[in-house]
Amino acid sequence: MNNKAKTIFLSGFIILAFVILGNIGLAQNSESVRDFILYSEYTNIITEKGESLDLDIKINNTGKEMEEIFLSVIPDKQAEDWEAYLKTSAWKGFEVRKVELLAEEPDNSKTLKFHIKVPEETASGNYKFTLKGITKDQEIERTLDITVGITEKKEEIEEKEPGNIEMTTKYPTIENPAGKEFKFSMEVKNKTEDTLICDLGIQLPKGWNAYCTPQWKDERISSIKIDKGGTENLSLTVVPPVFIEKGEYPITFIVESGENRASIDLKTIVTGTYKLNLRTETGLLNIDTIAGEEKTFTVYFWNEGSAAIDNISFFSTKPEGWEVTFKPEKISSLPPVAKTQKPEKVEVTVKTPQRTLPGDYMISLTTAGSQDQKKVEIRTTVKTSTKWGWMGIGIIVIILAILIGIFIKLKRR
Repeated sequence: MNNKAKTIFLSGFIILAFVILGNIGLAQNSESVRDFILYSEYTNIITEKGESLDLDIKINNTGKEMEEIFLSVIPDKQAEDWEAYLKTSAWKGFEVRKVELLAEEPDNSKTLKFHIKVPEETASGNYKFTLKGITKDQEIERTLDITVGITEKKEEIEEKEPGNIEMTTKYPTIENPAGKEFKFSMEVKNKTEDTLICDLGIQLPKGWNAYCTPQWKDERISSIKIDKGGTENLSLTVVPPVFIEKGEYPITFIVESGENRASIDLKTIVTGTYKLNLRTETGLLNIDTIAGEEKTFTVYFWNEGSAAIDNISFFSTKPEGWEVTFKPEKISSLPPVAKTQKPEKVEVTVKTPQRTLPGDYMISLTTAGSQDQKKVEIRTTVKTSTKWGWMGIGIIVIILAILIGIFIKLKRR
């Protein structure tokens, strides 16, 4: 090989070596994070035979790519003849079997209505429906179970007491989460031959408030005039205390005029509020790790609601090939932090592949229970081990030694 050919060969060898070394420090994130969530605030509901209901179902793309998600409703065998499907809205909505969600807010989520029509001949009991979502490439699948409890049809409750005032309501029991008002509608009928001025009263649990208005009006009233043989429709709004515990609370509404009196027993069921929160031990949303090694850190989570959140579990979205583990993996119940006075904690361990390129990557951590969920995104900065730096220096020293030897040899010629 002549001197010119050797020089060209050595130059190419040097360029190739530095390109390889340069790639060791290249920071790029070519990984793609994909995931989506099916979610509903209410997963166990009760209704009557022959009734229809529409339940909000939220679909959220938590990944970094646009997703086409195909949707289906899978009833259990006892409910196969029910009318059950997902649609766009409660009023004249059309059925939905696929949604397309972008990665950016606000176009990364949709709220649909899960419509159910209960047949009249349905037996009392619980019926389960599984809502299924799957991506177009069938790589990601999520399900959500909804349980519908069926009860016998309630007859209008009518309570009569001595006198000639009648009072009825179709819905004597109402269920709401803590912090929500309860609204009852009553029909009051004057069966006397005289016009009556009726006083309105209510017996409430301690700390509760209430007010009465004519139906479809805003004026608060404490009495009402009812013509002989006439009927008035009233709306009763009951306001529970802010920090009420979940449970059943009885209420009695009274209408009286002189010796004429009627009362009706009502019941409110408080289900409680649910609000999950989580944060890292330091409060920062970034961590550093070494390629091929494990990084463990602590995440605190707590319930700011008024009732316990059940079936807490943890999951993550991460770049391909990464491992994220939680300790513990699940907890059965998370009481309100107002009771425990301290948050719970979970140890999170992140392990990156040995050949991960240095740079910034995103992982998301989600804490989810039956009633609520919360997600945080953690920026993970991956660095190379110092041994790779020393290896690079060693390679450079070897290359330089070879070059110096070759140039000395060429110079002697």
